[in-house]
Amino acid sequence: MIHLTGRITQEPNDFVNTYILEPHFNYEVENLMNYYIKMELVMNREYERLGLINTEERTKIDQALTTLDSSIIKANPLENMSDISFAIEKYVEKILGDELPVKWHSDRSRNDIQSCAQIMLLRDQLLNLESQVSELIKSLIDKSCDSVNMPIPGRTHFQPAQIITPAFYFLSIVEELTHIRNLLSNSYDYINQCPLGSGAMAGLEYEWDRKWIANELGFIKPKNTALSSIASKQGHLEIAAIQANLGVLISRFATDLIDWLINSYIDLPDELSGISSAMPQKKNYPILERIRGQNSHMISFYNGLTLSQKNTPFTNLIETSKEGSKYILELFKTTNVNLSLLKIVIENIDFNEDKMLEDCSNEFFGGFTLANYLSKECGIPNRKAQSIVGEVIRTAIENNLTPMNLNSKIIQEVSDKHGFSVYIEDHLIQNLFSTKQNLNKQTLGSTSPCSVKSMLRDYKIINEEFDEVWGSRNN
Repeated sequence: MIHLTGRITQEPNDFVNTYILEPHFNYEVENLMNYYIKMELVMNREYERLGLINTEERTKIDQALTTLDSSIIKANPLENMSDISFAIEKYVEKILGDELPVKWHSDRSRNDIQSCAQIMLLRDQLLNLESQVSELIKSLIDKSCDSVNMPIPGRTHFQPAQIITPAFYFLSIVEELTHIRNLLSNSYDYINQCPLGSGAMAGLEYEWDRKWIANELGFIKPKNTALSSIASKQGHLEIAAIQANLGVLISRFATDLIDWLINSYIDLPDELSGISSAMPQKKNYPILERIRGQNSHMISFYNGLTLSQKNTPFTNLIETSKEGSKYILELFKTTNVNLSLLKIVIENIDFNEDKMLEDCSNEFFGGFTLANYLSKECGIPNRKAQSIVGEVIRTAIENNLTPMNLNSKIIQEVSDKHGFSVYIEDHLIQNLFSTKQNLNKQTLGSTSPCSVKSMLRDYKIINEEFDEVWGSRNN
């Protein structure tokens, strides 16, 4: 007969134990036991303060707890129902025997303890994840400083559209990653509230000092309500959602890098490349395919977490508390690997400046600039100016002309057809289509090298401030 309860008389079913209880027990021993022990030690001091055990008894229990490690306690359906809380309790009972205080472990529940252990794990994982995002941002800022003045074709609708620089592009990714750091910061503050002392769902009967308990376990405060303490998995959802959305951003970033590789704007060293088994002329880049492929797992883990909670009552359930968080560590692991892979790629990019400049010079990126010139300087309505420039470029392409071969005669002839008399000197036309002119946009946040340099300095400062905030949390 099982010894933990009088309500049931048999240990867990063999199949249930083998495929459900024991694997989860082993997971908790490996990843959560340290948190369980910390909580036990803190609650023992509260038992002593409440007068339920004395100092000598508390010391003996603490000593027994500190001898525990993953090699000692095992899942045992008869002895501990393959439950880590029961296993810890039974271990201390064996060590102390008749000296175990009868009031020890009274007025407590597994619900808030389990919830607290999961939050402590989530908190530590979040610190590590945030550090990874920070390191990626630093690599992007460093790489940006090398490419502020390198023109490269930028695309809209998959077509060459305007001239940008790698630095401008990387800066845009830095902006999004900085936002993600802010989201992670808010989520950390939200989860950094202690559930312990909430009991099964309604609170505990002894006068536990929840503020002191929270402080001892490194939380900023106790979580406000007992029910939310054990029922809410909102922190898990938010942090998983951030990682899923981060995966989407990374996949788009990786797609652009693949496009740059296809167009020979960048290259990666052989150690980050692959080969074809059949086509010896090929150099493949499977690392970026791996990055994009892993993004789907990040999103899938988030979806699994949401579906495990959808349509469940707002209370403690195995469905939400154990099955729901089953793959949370896999999510963090996948995200961390993805960020590390991307950081390695960024640090090893080699720019092909000649090819980038050649393609920028051969595309008619100055069409936008010429249309603005016709409106501003020649008094031609904007939409009519757009039509004129479009026909000018079409004519140039039909005559195998590059932007630098474009001349005043073509512009005059096309303008005349549209009822406007326009003369622009050839050197001015070439200036309107030059890469320098097309980089030096005037608005805040543009591709202008001066603007990009200024924003890089700003984001470096912002992220250094984030580093200080997260550094204090780590301590």
